[in-house]
Amino acid sequence: MAEPNVSWVPRHLVRARLALTSLFNSLRAMGVICAIAHGDCVEDYDRAGSVDLFLVASSKEAMKVISSWLSKMAQRYERDVGKALNFTVVSVDELGDYTPSELDEVMEGGIHLMGDIDKWLIRRNLRQKYMLITYDAGFMRVRRRLELRDRLFGREILMVHGPSAYKMKEEGLVDKVGGLRVGERSFIVPRDRAKEIMDELDKAGVRYFAREVELSQEDIRHIKSRST
Repeated sequence: MAEPNVSWVPRHLVRARLALTSLFNSLRAMGVICAIAHGDCVEDYDRAGSVDLFLVASSKEAMKVISSWLSKMAQRYERDVGKALNFTVVSVDELGDYTPSELDEVMEGGIHLMGDIDKWLIRRNLRQKYMLITYDAGFMRVRRRLELRDRLFGREILMVHGPSAYKMKEEGLVDKVGGLRVGERSFIVPRDRAKEIMDELDKAGVRYFAREVELSQEDIRHIKSRST
């Protein structure tokens, strides 16, 4: 991206657009390879209380320089932007340690502002930590086993509207935490959301095995294609 993207800032806020353009150009020069705006400022800039920025630095050294510079200079830009500036700065080497659900939220709803690496390229190739969980429900009665399956993986329900009827998918817990079913009794979930699922299995008295795995979005795409 040759010029910083400030199209998400209302046109009448000329001063804010110029200030953000200047800020992004300075960050690029210091080693930011991807900048993303996310949160309320993307959905409704005028009503948002702050501008939230996720910055990926080219190295740990660049990350330290950028963080130090921002702590000194942010207020100067805030005066022209008219809003508080909130920064998350992470090096490209440490992206894999960022929790998958938080990173997905930034990437899904965020706007790519500038940088040599597009947000989707980062997300597609970045390997993050997930939990592969396999459970054993063989000892359960059929009814309880089916109820557990529906809680975990959801179910199809029939909706009737006048003369028409159609099926829709009701999400299960695995879907709600950003996970994916990979077998009859196995699934993957982001590591930071795995406890919610394991608590449910414990509550049901189900034996299970959990193993940490590292997967990229490209890996997950291949898993989806094999499991459908």
